[in-house]
Amino acid sequence: MNVRCGMDIAQISRFVKILEDSNTAFINKCFTEGEISYCDSSRDLNKKAERYAARFAAKEAVGKALGSGLMSEGVGMHDIEVVKDAKGAPKVILTGGALAHAEELGMTSVSISLSHDGGIAGAYCVMLTEK
Repeated sequence: MNVRCGMDIAQISRFVKILEDSNTAFINKCFTEGEISYCDSSRDLNKKAERYAARFAAKEAVGKALGSGLMSEGVGMHDIEVVKDAKGAPKVILTGGALAHAEELGMTSVSISLSHDGGIAGAYCVMLTEK
């Protein structure tokens, strides 16, 4: 059994600007419909930005744990989706190229932790694999 880790941070102010500019092209490129629906469910601009920033960091963290990164080796932004489980904890769903990489590694589980404070959102990913 191998433990693979990845982490990333993102500036929340970057996402405030994206939302203020109504940059839907960027949002649609990076996030799934489910992620957009969840992030936009808040009326508070800063809360929306925190949610987007944390999920962006999570995608980067998972890409690092996979060893492929994002937007390379067939792993796209929509291939990594951050949802909430029944208790409200963040959970990762892999599809497409991300799932193919995970299967190649013999992934048995993946966990993600999200946080935000002081204008920064962060994410940490732990992945257990056979290879």
